[in-house]
Amino acid sequence: MSVFGKIIYGLQVAAIGLVVVFLGLTILICAVTVLGKLMENAAAKKEAKVRAEAEAAARAAAAAAPAPVQAAEPEPVVEDVTDDSELIAVIAAAIAAFDNSGKSLVVRRVRRVTGWNRAARAEQVYRF
Repeated sequence: MSVFGKIIYGLQVAAIGLVVVFLGLTILICAVTVLGKLMENAAAKKEAKVRAEAEAAARAAAAAAPAPVQAAEPEPVVEDVTDDSELIAVIAAAIAAFDNSGKSLVVRRVRRVTGWNRAARAEQVYRF
């Protein structure tokens, strides 16, 4: 076999390999798309069934109960955010539970720290 024949044979093998790979990828894409559509249809049917059951239960409850008397809206509960002693206790308990050295934990100072986003980004970027 001549050099030219070997080159042609190599190109044929490469072309067949490319066709097989892209045909396989196309089949995989179609299979994933079809499965996605099937799952969406199944989820939509399930959601419609749950919604219909909820509507039926609401209609039954509305038919059985007398018309409710409208009451005044309750005032929203406002939490005191200045007292963080409970939050400090929870954080200290979590740290103590995480540390298995048996030493007692003393919280000396608590301060709010900004920059959590930057720290998280740095941890993700520079951890390797």
